[in-house]
Amino acid sequence: MADAARDFLQALTPAQRPHASFAIDDSATRRDWGYFPRRFQGLSLGEMDGRQQRLAHRLVSTALSLHGYTKVTTIIALEEVLNRIEGRARPDVRDPGRYFLSIFGDPGGGTWAWQFEGHHISLNVTIAGEQAVAVTPLFLGSNPAEVDHAGRAVLRVMGEEEDAGRELLASLNGDQQGKAIIAPEAPPDFVLMNVPQIPERMLPGEAGGPRGTVANFARYPQEQREMVRFERGRPKGIAYGELLPAQQERFAALLDVYFDRVPEELAAIERARIHAAGIDALHFAWAGETARRQPHYYRVQGPRMLIEYDNTQDGANHIHAVWRDPDNDFGDDILREHTQQAH
Repeated sequence: MADAARDFLQALTPAQRPHASFAIDDSATRRDWGYFPRRFQGLSLGEMDGRQQRLAHRLVSTALSLHGYTKVTTIIALEEVLNRIEGRARPDVRDPGRYFLSIFGDPGGGTWAWQFEGHHISLNVTIAGEQAVAVTPLFLGSNPAEVDHAGRAVLRVMGEEEDAGRELLASLNGDQQGKAIIAPEAPPDFVLMNVPQIPERMLPGEAGGPRGTVANFARYPQEQREMVRFERGRPKGIAYGELLPAQQERFAALLDVYFDRVPEELAAIERARIHAAGIDALHFAWAGETARRQPHYYRVQGPRMLIEYDNTQDGANHIHAVWRDPDNDFGDDILREHTQQAH
């Protein structure tokens, strides 16, 4: 990863480098992440020549498994599909060249980080020393979620995120579903949106966001907002430890969908963190409809894990799915340990 980052920086022109390189202690810039069209930081793929783009992709691929990297490149390609669906009304926004790479600090020089971001992608990687790596927040989304032809899916890039959540819900009996389903209507987007740090508690809509999303949250009934409220110390839904062994296997399969976005070496580290913190404390919560192509949302929450998923927009054909670590987003935990050991 460090080699790939150094090769990319060395390939930039003097004029390009300030747009791609930032100080590691520029915490505000490093934590500024989003998954909706906005003014992104960094150097865009569209501003790079072919060799620079290949080197950027090489760095991105180091943090992803093969199928995770396939998802990322497919999501980028979907910008042209979405532009056609929208009648090419926003060609300056729906642009595969509007994905941006930022590098913080000196790659391989102790503590450093990088971010790759654009519409429906946000990869945030932090490295401390030679071993410690943090990979959250890790967001992927898809619009459209499905492209069909003659009743068959031509493309469904985020299908496993939806299917694994739905299969876990279907495995629960009536009483268990009564506990897991926390609201009859799904929130219009993530409850936490793109907050830079996991708060103690938050209602849907309190984090702000794009104008259209804020308007959608304003229409979300207050009683439903309370039902899906995020509280860090009181996860909603049903706990892993309350499930039968076969249901726990479904829960583990859902976690693997997110862990397996990254290479096995990194996935093993993340699984170990979850088990060390106590997997029985992980909770699964669902809001909204249970039928496919109807608005729905789920959350997985525990001491070292937060997953938020929604499919509510554009006829429930527009998926968002983020994996976060409340203690280690942007490497907070590993940076504390590294500082204590080094100083």
